Amino acid sequence: MNWLHYLLEANLYLGIFYAVYCLFLNKETHYTLNRIYLLLSCIISFVLPMVQIGWLKALESPTTAFIIPRNGEQAIDHKLAAQPALNFQELLLYAYILGAIVFTAVLLVRLYQLAKLTKATQTLVDDKYKLISIEGSNTAFSFFNYLFIGTKTQANTIIIRHELVHIRQKHSADIVFLELIKIINWFNPLIYLLQISLKTIHEYIADEQTAAQESDALSYSSFLVSNAYGLNGSALAHSFFNYNLLKKRIIMLNQKRSGKLARLKYLVAVPISAGLLCASTLVFSKSYGFIDLMPGHKNTSFVTAAPINPIVDTSQVNKMSTTAKGYKYEETGYLINNKTDFRVIITEKNGEQKEYFKSKATPEELATLKSKYGYTFPKMMIYPKLPPPPPAPPAPGKKPKVTDVKLPPPPPPANPEKTKKAPKVVKVQEAIPVGNPVAPAQPSASAQVPPPPPPADPMEPLYKYIAKHVRYPAAARNNRITGQVTVGFKLSNGKINGVKVLKTVDPQIDKEVARVVSDFDEKLDGLNQGDYTLTVALKLIDSHDKYIANNIDNEKSQVVVVGYVE
Repeated sequence: MNWLHYLLEANLYLGIFYAVYCLFLNKETHYTLNRIYLLLSCIISFVLPMVQIGWLKALESPTTAFIIPRNGEQAIDHKLAAQPALNFQELLLYAYILGAIVFTAVLLVRLYQLAKLTKATQTLVDDKYKLISIEGSNTAFSFFNYLFIGTKTQANTIIIRHELVHIRQKHSADIVFLELIKIINWFNPLIYLLQISLKTIHEYIADEQTAAQESDALSYSSFLVSNAYGLNGSALAHSFFNYNLLKKRIIMLNQKRSGKLARLKYLVAVPISAGLLCASTLVFSKSYGFIDLMPGHKNTSFVTAAPINPIVDTSQVNKMSTTAKGYKYEETGYLINNKTDFRVIITEKNGEQKEYFKSKATPEELATLKSKYGYTFPKMMIYPKLPPPPPAPPAPGKKPKVTDVKLPPPPPPANPEKTKKAPKVVKVQEAIPVGNPVAPAQPSASAQVPPPPPPADPMEPLYKYIAKHVRYPAAARNNRITGQVTVGFKLSNGKINGVKVLKTVDPQIDKEVARVVSDFDEKLDGLNQGDYTLTVALKLIDSHDKYIANNIDNEKSQVVVVGYVE
């Protein structure tokens, strides 16, 4: 529901801008600046959600989970038993579209009514506007370069002078723009208040310029009072007779003019816009941030200090399905060093996602999954058949059976004169001293000692974490984007910090790999402090190759992650 998140974020910013106007700018007499502020606040509110600052938030969680599920001869598939005909998200979308259609129809009807009035008697005045007389009416209003005035109105010269200000200032364009914004934000009550405020500013501007041509402001105020009971025009037009605004117009007309220093108040929009931009980047997790003003810089100063040999065994099948009770879920199965686990992400009706692990789920959570969502974890995981292990070596002192091991044919007899016997190795055991019968025997230098086991890879916890939490971005998977991402990080006291992308493939993939490495909070004991690099290769498989396992390229020190595509 990215469209809904975008609208909610834009309307939140619009509400903040309008609140600032009501608190600090509403009483100022810099009417032109007030008009510019309200118009720009509408534009900025819809632009800010699409802009982000990359270096503030180098990590961004994608909305589509990267899944490493079970593999085997047949994957477990939960079928949809009963799917509702219409879910909450679809109802919300249809309601929004219906409201937008209704308000669009209202706007078209009003424009049609004004178009019909323009067909009446027209008089072109100074090649600037068209004067249209309405017989038997005492109304007066303007729309773009059309001035409508009734034949019953008095003091037509002052009224025409007032309406000409609206025409010269292109106030009708502001009203049409607000009508389009209202179609998009018809559900937000603030947009109606903002439209009223903008029309009020238009009247203040027209009154101020008209009163400047009269003898004084008091006489023009008296004229407004004596002509306050005319008929209003169209909702899209600027009507001279607006009884609701009469008191405010007279008060602002006689109010003391704001000084030049009051203009500094309008600079408050700059820090507000900057703060909202930072909040849009850091607070909101979104996929519609198309414009990155300051993307994160790539640093190539890292030097490989130690080889990285991943020891991870994973495989993938992407299953996006719906439970028996109509809840969408993503099921994930893991195979890491022969240990299995399951994860499920349940999507609520309101779009909220909840995550459950089979190994960590309590009995209450398991009961909730079954009763509320209609989901149960799989009982087992089927693995592909592995090749038989090689035969074990025979025990010391025991000859292998002929049936168990096929012996190669004996070599041809050699010349006994040229054959030299190998020296016989004799195992020597030191004698046990008298009086100390339990003293252990010490092996001699000629005794065969087995080699020590190889040391455990200190990076293994990081490999497991990457295999379990990396999510393949949906956009990259749909566009079949693959490649290798190399990230560098610093190790200080066993903790990872300063993760940066050194080799890029795709912005979404780069951010996802960097996010997972940065989120790793465990200590990597056994490693020296310094700079390290890690390469993660991502590839895609088609639906007919569901059970291809991820490959681990130890020689190149990289993890190969497999993504599933339909």
